[in-house]
Amino acid sequence: MFNKYQTSLSLIIVSLALLVSACSDSTSGVEEPISEVEVQKVEDLEATGENGEYTFFSLRSGQEVAHGDSATTEWDVAFNGTTIRFNGGVSGPGDGGALLLDVPFDEVSTAPTEGYYTDTDDSLAVPTGGGNGWYTYTGRSNPPHAVLPIEDRTIVLETADGEHYAKLKIISYYKGNPDTSTDEFANLETRPDSKYYTFRYAVQMTEGLRELN
Repeated sequence: MFNKYQTSLSLIIVSLALLVSACSDSTSGVEEPISEVEVQKVEDLEATGENGEYTFFSLRSGQEVAHGDSATTEWDVAFNGTTIRFNGGVSGPGDGGALLLDVPFDEVSTAPTEGYYTDTDDSLAVPTGGGNGWYTYTGRSNPPHAVLPIEDRTIVLETADGEHYAKLKIISYYKGNPDTSTDEFANLETRPDSKYYTFRYAVQMTEGLRELN
C-alpha cells in the first residue's frame, strides 16, 4: 500500500504530466485563421455613365473610388448603366473575376474554388443584355421597358487584390429602390430615375478564406 508521501508524489507527477500535455497541445497545433465576413448595403450608387465613365467601388473599404484611381487595384467593381465590370482582365490591373449563381444571396455560404471569369474584349464576366446577366428587360410587358434584377441570382467574385472573396446581389436599378409593382412605376412619366444601384454584398476580410456567411 502507498503511504501518504508516495500518494502525494504520485499526484504531483500526474499533475505535471497533464500540464506538459496541455502546453504541448496549445503550442504544437496550427492556429486556424478567423473568418471575418462584413455584410453591407449600398443605396442609390449613381451609375449614369456620363461621357462613358464608370462608377468605381471598393467592396473591401465599402467606399466609392475616384475615377482617377481607375488604373489601380483600389476598386473591385465598376458600374455604367446596366454594365458591370470587375478589376481584372481588360477592365483593370487587378486579379478580380466573377461568376453568376442561381442561388439566393443568403444561401451562398462559400465561394466556389473555380469557375471565375475575367472581363475580355469579347465578353464580360457578367454578360450584358436582358436575361444574360443580373437582370431582365421587360420590353412591352408590364411594367414596360424596365430593368429588373433576376430573383435569386447572386454574383460571386474575387476582389482586385486576388486575396478576398465576396458575394453581391443587385436589389434595384432605380433611385429610391421603388416598388416595381405600382402604377406609378409602370408609368414612364412618374417612374424614378434609372442607373441608381441598390445592392447588398458580403466580403470575406480574412485573406484566402471562402466563407461568405
